[in-house]
Amino acid sequence: MLTYGLIDNSRGVSYPLINREFGVSWEQQGFLVSILAISYVGFSIVAGIFLSRFGIKPLFLFGFAALCIGVFSVFFMHWFFWTGTALFVMYAGFGFFEVGLNALASRLFIRKAALLMSLLHSFYGIGAIIGPKAAGLIANDSRFGWRYAYLISLPLALLFFIMSIFSDFPTDDKPAAANASSDTDNTSAVDASADTGNAERGGKTAAGGRRSFFDALRNPLVWLMSVILGLAVVVEMNSANWGAMYFRDVHGVNPSTGGAAFLSSFFLVFTISRLVCGPLIEKIGYVRSLLGAACIVLVIYTAGFFMGAKGVYVLPAQGFFVAPLWPTIMAVAISVFGRDAPVFSSAMIAIGGFLNAGVQFLIGLTNKTFGPAWGYRSTVVYTVLLIAALLMLVVRLKVPAKGAAIA
Repeated sequence: MLTYGLIDNSRGVSYPLINREFGVSWEQQGFLVSILAISYVGFSIVAGIFLSRFGIKPLFLFGFAALCIGVFSVFFMHWFFWTGTALFVMYAGFGFFEVGLNALASRLFIRKAALLMSLLHSFYGIGAIIGPKAAGLIANDSRFGWRYAYLISLPLALLFFIMSIFSDFPTDDKPAAANASSDTDNTSAVDASADTGNAERGGKTAAGGRRSFFDALRNPLVWLMSVILGLAVVVEMNSANWGAMYFRDVHGVNPSTGGAAFLSSFFLVFTISRLVCGPLIEKIGYVRSLLGAACIVLVIYTAGFFMGAKGVYVLPAQGFFVAPLWPTIMAVAISVFGRDAPVFSSAMIAIGGFLNAGVQFLIGLTNKTFGPAWGYRSTVVYTVLLIAALLMLVVRLKVPAKGAAIA
């Protein structure tokens, strides 16, 4: 997760520099971001099918192999198309990581799922703090450039690739997650089977044996949670994808210095949140915490954009409330889907990723049509949609009256 955060969030510095070096339009920039998201999503689907057939370890091995090839290749690409191709391979590795990491977590984090998922994902935040700052320093050095920001991460990726080869991973012969419903202090298990289509409280996990990726696609609750996950990713990733370019083009901030500082501040607050908010989420309840966090994010985004250039000091604060969204949504999935959570959550990641990919392209078109001020600002609209989807989830789950953690 540390490696993932370190490499992934170098994009906050590299994207504006790629844009400048190749002289691409806003539409082309949005297309690049969208294609990389599609790579991530497409290989998340492959990973979900892979997972149901072969288990978790192959996901990690393929992910690290693709990552190593991608970060090595990008150094040699001096044409926009081939640079995008190298990044495409790198994001294929990220797709396998996303499914593999969350599948592994759903097998290990039986109790206090939100707390442990938050701690796990805090390491992504640590990498995200280091990534933009390191990338900015390297890109600003005349001896190097933005390509070295990716190349320097290759030894770390190779190290964990080798470690994965020799590590043992849980298999379906050890159905740890099947016992999740026994943790009555922390979850209210929900029967979310596709044939009933209803979420009823009871002490059951998803019934009937091991489900496939395609079973997940027939479950309406998977689709609703996928939309929530996708919108949460949009709200979280827009700062990294578009924030630095927004402040560069609208307010004249240097992406290698001020832009990198903006992103590092965002991810510093983001990481602190994931380290400290887990116990509070367990106490308040998962869905209630998601709703509260999304509403506060909406307020901060709105205030930050109204403040103009001074918003660079305010907008990083929303990282504290964006941070719990992803791990808490996955904790809901662990509680709702029980033993099927690894495969069902892979479907959520894939569907949510497609939604994010489409929105990223739409943001590029928004910049082209209405000007560079409006793509990043449109995050306010997507936050409102996230809140609406969460309210639908509250109704769908029929929140338990006794204040169980999933509520």
